[in-house]
Amino acid sequence: MDRSASSSGDPPPLSRHRTGLATPSWRRRFPTVEEERPLETGEAEFEGEFDPVNLLDVGIQGWMSRAASLRGLQTSRAMLSTKMTQHGSAQYPRMGSDASAFSKLSTLQRVLTKHKRWAEMIEERPGSNKTALPEEYSASLSLAPHASLIFLIMLYHQALSSHGFTEEASNIASLLEGLREADEEHAAPKLQGIDLLLKDGLLEFFLRIQPFLPPIPMQIVKFKSIEYYADVFITDEAYETVLTKAAGLFRHISHKKKGPRRQRMLNDVTGYLMPGTLTVVLGPPASGKSALNYILSGNLHSGASVQGSVTYNNVPLQNIKTHHLAAVVAQKNDHIPHLTVRETLEFAKKCLSPFNPQDYGTQLKNILGDVLSKGQDPKVELIMSMMGLKHVANRIVGNALIPSITEDERYRLSAAEMCSGSHAVYFFDQLSTDAEDSVAFELLTAMRIYTRVRQITFLASLSQPSSEVFNLFDRVIVLNDGKLVYQGPREDVLTYFEKLGYKKPKHLSAGEFLQEVTTPDGSIYLQPGFRRLSVEDFVIAYKSSNLYNDVLRIVNGPELVQELWVQGDPPLGVEFQEYSYHKDNETTTYVVSGVKEEDGSLLGASMDHTMGVQKGDKVVAFAKNTDSLKYFHSSPSPRMLQDELSSAISSNTGPVRLQLERNFEEVKDVSSNQLSKDYMLSVREEVLLLTKREIHSIWGNQFGLKLRAMQVLVMSLFLGFLLFRIDNRPDQRYMNLFRSGFFVSVINMTMFNVGQLPALMSERYIYYKQKGAHFYRPISFLLGKIIGGLPFTLCETTVWSILVYFLTNMTTSDGGWHFFVYYAVIVLTALNGSSMVRFLGFSVTNLDKAGMLIGIMVTLFILFAGFLIPRLQVPKYWIWVFYLNPLQWAITALVINEYNSGAYSLLCRDIPNLALLPQCNGRGDQTIGHAYLARGQFFISRVWIVISILMLLAWVVVWNLLTYFALKTIQHHRILRTTKYQNVISSEDIRMKDIEHASKHLTHTPIPVTLSWHELSYDIMIPGSNKRPTILKVDSGWGEPCDMVAILGDAEGKTALLNCLAGRKILNENIEGQILVNGYPKVQKSFRHIMGYVDKIEAYAPYLTVHETVAYSAALRLQQSSSKDMQAQFVKEVLELTELAHLQNTLVASLINDVTFDQERRLAIATELVANPSVLFLENPTKSLDSSSANNIVKCLQQIANSGRIVIMTMNYPSQRILSMLTRVKILKGGGQTVYFGPVGANGDLIRTYFETIPGTPLCPPNKSVSAYAIDLIGDNPFRKSEKDYAFEYQASELALKNHIHLQQLRKPGRNGEEVKIHRYEASFWRVFLETIISVQHQYWRNVNYSLGRVFAFLITAVILGSVFYNLDMTTTAGLNSLSGAIFISCVLVGITNAQNAIPQVIQLRAVHLRERAVHQSSVLIYNIADILAEIPYLMVSNLLFCGIFLSMTQIANGSASDVFKYWFISLEFYATITFLGSFLAVVSPKPVVASVLVPIIVGIWISTAGLTVPRSMITDTFIWVFWTNPLQYALDGLTSIAFYCDLDKPLCLDSNRNPQCEKNPAACPSCDCPRMSDTGNNIFVWRQVSNIRSLNYSRIHYDMIALLLFAILFRILTLLAFRFTRHYKRT
Repeated sequence: MDRSASSSGDPPPLSRHRTGLATPSWRRRFPTVEEERPLETGEAEFEGEFDPVNLLDVGIQGWMSRAASLRGLQTSRAMLSTKMTQHGSAQYPRMGSDASAFSKLSTLQRVLTKHKRWAEMIEERPGSNKTALPEEYSASLSLAPHASLIFLIMLYHQALSSHGFTEEASNIASLLEGLREADEEHAAPKLQGIDLLLKDGLLEFFLRIQPFLPPIPMQIVKFKSIEYYADVFITDEAYETVLTKAAGLFRHISHKKKGPRRQRMLNDVTGYLMPGTLTVVLGPPASGKSALNYILSGNLHSGASVQGSVTYNNVPLQNIKTHHLAAVVAQKNDHIPHLTVRETLEFAKKCLSPFNPQDYGTQLKNILGDVLSKGQDPKVELIMSMMGLKHVANRIVGNALIPSITEDERYRLSAAEMCSGSHAVYFFDQLSTDAEDSVAFELLTAMRIYTRVRQITFLASLSQPSSEVFNLFDRVIVLNDGKLVYQGPREDVLTYFEKLGYKKPKHLSAGEFLQEVTTPDGSIYLQPGFRRLSVEDFVIAYKSSNLYNDVLRIVNGPELVQELWVQGDPPLGVEFQEYSYHKDNETTTYVVSGVKEEDGSLLGASMDHTMGVQKGDKVVAFAKNTDSLKYFHSSPSPRMLQDELSSAISSNTGPVRLQLERNFEEVKDVSSNQLSKDYMLSVREEVLLLTKREIHSIWGNQFGLKLRAMQVLVMSLFLGFLLFRIDNRPDQRYMNLFRSGFFVSVINMTMFNVGQLPALMSERYIYYKQKGAHFYRPISFLLGKIIGGLPFTLCETTVWSILVYFLTNMTTSDGGWHFFVYYAVIVLTALNGSSMVRFLGFSVTNLDKAGMLIGIMVTLFILFAGFLIPRLQVPKYWIWVFYLNPLQWAITALVINEYNSGAYSLLCRDIPNLALLPQCNGRGDQTIGHAYLARGQFFISRVWIVISILMLLAWVVVWNLLTYFALKTIQHHRILRTTKYQNVISSEDIRMKDIEHASKHLTHTPIPVTLSWHELSYDIMIPGSNKRPTILKVDSGWGEPCDMVAILGDAEGKTALLNCLAGRKILNENIEGQILVNGYPKVQKSFRHIMGYVDKIEAYAPYLTVHETVAYSAALRLQQSSSKDMQAQFVKEVLELTELAHLQNTLVASLINDVTFDQERRLAIATELVANPSVLFLENPTKSLDSSSANNIVKCLQQIANSGRIVIMTMNYPSQRILSMLTRVKILKGGGQTVYFGPVGANGDLIRTYFETIPGTPLCPPNKSVSAYAIDLIGDNPFRKSEKDYAFEYQASELALKNHIHLQQLRKPGRNGEEVKIHRYEASFWRVFLETIISVQHQYWRNVNYSLGRVFAFLITAVILGSVFYNLDMTTTAGLNSLSGAIFISCVLVGITNAQNAIPQVIQLRAVHLRERAVHQSSVLIYNIADILAEIPYLMVSNLLFCGIFLSMTQIANGSASDVFKYWFISLEFYATITFLGSFLAVVSPKPVVASVLVPIIVGIWISTAGLTVPRSMITDTFIWVFWTNPLQYALDGLTSIAFYCDLDKPLCLDSNRNPQCEKNPAACPSCDCPRMSDTGNNIFVWRQVSNIRSLNYSRIHYDMIALLLFAILFRILTLLAFRFTRHYKRT
């Protein structure tokens, strides 16, 4: 065959056909063969798994079919690796020497693989054998993505042409052309909207629209001699206990707990910020970075004070409205969780921006026409594109309890929200702390463009900036301990510190270096011959520098001047002339005198210029090449400096950097709306906008809506059917049922709103943020809340009113108007409840205090509602509460409305049987309705209905006026929490030596294991849909002793892989693949005993000390052969290794602060390490840490790995320094597909080399970290999408083949160790039991808010109830009913308070127990027993105090010590029962709010069927089972029997019925001391009256006790079962 074509210079047919055409998308992604360099031996390729593409038959002989599958690929790979393992080299099948047998597919494979071992195959050598490639390479063709197939076919075409197969090559030319054109269409979809406008880039778009936008008033911010003091909680002080707190209260002091301390956050800080300039603030934790942001913006912390001056354009800060000029993007991201991202930004834009689409000029409308035509707001769409939020635009924002967008996306939303306005200065506090490096880079790039074009002033503080992020800034401020140690150009900062003796290593980013250089850790950068500098030394050095002199010159200058920085290579394009000015002595410099005709580097639009050069700009400083700026005003030899500048400008020896200065001219054409108006919208517009937002927020909370609907429906239907079709005949028993129905209705309508309190208290921080930025007026916010919630309140009250009113058969006489009165009262009661809760939500400091106040208020409301104690029975000192009580007015209106109707118009004298209507005694001329009202001491006239409604309206108005006052004047700031140990100074070398020594001398060594996973896949079920997306796909890897493996890339995939390997927080039924331990299948029950999983700090007991937490884990998880002394020694070693020894007596809760999080991570690591694990899993251990803390954490983990353990962790963007500590790295792309798994190399060299050798892959920039480079390549962020499939490349690479061969070796059982067979920890049952009890007791003893707070709640309730029912006469009907009500309400109020308080406590501790259960540290049974033994003592003491006060003041159950004890014991049983109910609901509920809603529903049902509101005899057969399963009725029966029992059969009374006359005639038994009723007319005994009405039997008290005990046991068993079997706890 003629192969002359291969040597001719003519291009192949296809190449000639494409000449002159534009480079298509596929060409940009896949370079031609000529553009590729040959791969060297050992270089890697990729492949990937995708849906097969139908290649059709291209007419080429030998083309394989698409039948190959992934399973076939895996099988062939396994066979290949097995042969290589067995024989030491690949044994490929041989081929004949016949030329016709030479497969053209092999030619394609040779071109594709470009591997030297197979390069010889293309040459035909008659008589020789040919080596064929393994079948897996053929199979990979059918699995390739569409774009890759085009590339494969193209290479095949070129190979055919170059080897003379011209006929075959021409046959596929047309097909390849069609595939190319189809790919171009697919790769270039039609752009529309804002995407079309941004197709040429953000800079081009801004330059295009800038002339038509209203100007922003540029601001020069100066700050001088700033001294800033703030209140700070030192959280690691000596902790309180119940005893010390109680003793302190009795002595009116507290020796342990102290309030916030005054602490200096900034000390003598001076500087400036210029328009068009980006400034970054760096420094270690607690250096004052955040404080500087808030001071310059005018937003101070609570109790803060400032000395010094801050000016905007030389106007003092206090004299201007900073909310028009400055915006702060806070570190805390507070947003309405149920609004979408787009709705949040649209709301912000309408509130902040004075420039709306209707204000656009003709030219701007023409430019933005495509966006406007779609009804979109151009600014909102632009901001979402700038911030990378387009892909989540229609997703709700969510929060910690409502997962939706990520925390990083939530931060970008905060930035976008503030950018919706037209501010001139932006402050970013801890910009993108949790962001991926590429996302932070793209966000800052967008802000840089916006800053340059719109000339805004920009300041941001950062924690871990990468080099490429750091290089986006123009100026740098470095702080430490609140002191300024550097402020100047970014280009000069490294040179500045190098002159002080501190040099940045090559592998370290500039940001990391600057974070640490002024700290004790910075000593590692000190060069020989230089002395170590303290913070004070750094400050002195800075104040002696030219940089500081230049800052002082600008800050102290009387004239307002603007500084700008430009740079470029000669020719600069501008002319300079000498300029002389006199200040103390004559100084000469240059000024820009004109612009040359030819283009110059300073004339074009460039992001390197902070502002365009103008004629008259004065040169202040200059630098050539990479030198630092030299300042004319501080130069000892200005003439020499002038000559040097002249030489640099005229020569072409390198880039020139200039600092120019001009007189500042304020923008004149600023819209009056921007500065003059306090708010952009009118009150009416704000109310409409806020109402719409409130409706969207409530409607978006579908879970909350369903919960509220369930609450209303369940309670209304239950009450309706409980009192179903009451006969309104003349019978007091039935009339009492209606009254009970009114009482329950009013209570429920009030209590339904209490569940909204947590959401309101979290929303107030959103309000504070938006109020500070002047989004809206407080009155508009309040009206929006009221009006927006009104439709939902009306729906709830309408459903309740219709169901309850008509199911219970309330009156329908007189034309039915009584229903509308009932409806109006219910609506007003609900509004009163919501208004009260709203007021408390915005006025009270925290949720605990708000809950306590609500408890007190509801107690008073229920007591004085006119149901439990009649009006005339109320003590005089409480009567004011009765008349102020809104619930009393509601019940008054409902009772008068019902019993003034025609259904009760019959006169008492016309009633034949007055025994059924005792209220008619002596009231013959009154109607039965009026007589009932009079006996119940209610008002009678219908006028009181109007008065009651007006009182309810008044209360609604009062609550809302109080709320407005709170919104206007009260602002609860989060007081900063920090730790006094954060600045402990220690030598880095000494510290690392101590850590290494501790790691090498651990008294316990782990079981050596090798962990490998093979073809692991994991999918999830999306709630509400049938989709099961795969988030981890066919992944393989391993870890061996002393390995530290990091998983990078796709967030979902890496977390899923970590959890699958650990067997935590996943559903096992969704896993496919195999996990092996030493070659044996992983058995989770055994594996969990040799592994540690570092959880969040919330999963550790907050009220144990650090030492107790670690020691508790050691006691329960170390082998039994380890003595107590050995365990104590091991705990000490672990604390030293994790650098927690100095914090060992600090409570875990005290480690949580707002400054640094590394102590929390160290505790979590220590708690797992002390269990002596062989494998340690960590999820993103460096998240939110500064660079120094992150580095120290990883160093600690490195020492742990060196002790013979495997450390596997997820990370975001590890720095070069951290990357170098890792043994192996796995990088995942979206969908959980591996793009790299292999060694790291020094500074990540092996990873960088691997990717750079892939054809078409750009080289890693020198200032970019390897991790950021690799992760950016795969394109899994909203700003960058990769067009190359690196997973496909990896699967075809030699690296993957080597990994696969090693994985096959790891499959051999026993090769790396024995099978792990550990079924439980060695600690005995009694050891676990004792340690758990001690641990839980410590937690209750130190949890003062819960344990002592419960005692105070009992005391307060006892005093209130005792004073209300003080010495009431039980011989009157009213007194007897009131005392019965006192027992009832004491059970209900104390019980429901206990249940509600138990819920957050149990939710907090359940996270701890679930972590312990996941590692089999403690059993569910033991935990429940320990919890019971911890709860009961506090309940016993609290109830004893309650009974002592309540019984003595009400004079009930005080006949004997036995009665008191029985009363105390039964009430204790009930309080324990309802507390355990709260615990059960907290465990079984997927969310805390569900438990908080279920408690009042269940207690409401108990109240209705306890026999007091509805007597047992009146409960229908349908609900009698509720009565018998109601623990409240057993408690009330027992307590009421004890309270009123008198032995009537004793000889002095009935004498066992031998003296029956005593029953009615007191004269028959004058010595009988049993009290009788005085107002019933029949001298009936009090006990007889009570027992007849309530069906009581004193002999049943023991059964009541047993029943309550069984209920308590039942709820604990249910709690145990819920822990074990509830589905949302299976992911542990």
